[in-house]
Amino acid sequence: MPKPSVAALIPLSLLEAIRNLDTPVEDGLDELAEEIMVRRLGLSATVAAQIQRYRLSAAKGLGVDLDETVSVFRLVGRRADAALVFADAGRRAARYAAKARGRSSRTLAKLSPRPLARRLALRSVARLARSIFAGDLEARGNVVEVRMSAPLSIVALPAGEACLFYGSAYLEMLRALTGFEGALLHAHCRSRGDNDCHWHTAVAEVYE
Repeated sequence: MPKPSVAALIPLSLLEAIRNLDTPVEDGLDELAEEIMVRRLGLSATVAAQIQRYRLSAAKGLGVDLDETVSVFRLVGRRADAALVFADAGRRAARYAAKARGRSSRTLAKLSPRPLARRLALRSVARLARSIFAGDLEARGNVVEVRMSAPLSIVALPAGEACLFYGSAYLEMLRALTGFEGALLHAHCRSRGDNDCHWHTAVAEVYE
């Protein structure tokens, strides 16, 4: 029986976010570059090799073993800047997912009347949420809800800190594909004893 797998873009995005945050700013301290390279995990040869492997798997539409992906989540969770990594990784994963949407679908949405275009875009986001992130997205009027019964974020880190990855991913997809402006609130979480992880949109307030 084959092992459960996860879309390769998920661990790829997590490691790319680690590398991004571990990359030093250009501050003229070139003499410290070698020491920084040694001390920062994101700049290590091991992470570079894993990123390349995940990129190849993502390009071929292959998955990554579930347990391996959980290990990457836990690797991030041990960092002091874990929240920054999860947020960055979620946005990266969403952008990768958006690229996977067919060009014909994007063209149809652009040429359709605005209400129809929104429905088509939400339908695309729902498909991506399900196929890549295992989330159930549904629009109820002007509110969009996402539910996950057993997200990897909770499997890896039961305290719920990794749920920021999924929240950032869903919000970025909504922004990129539907033009949504607002917040995505994590109203319920398995870490708090709720039956599932549940996010819903909240439109940004306009101040005069």
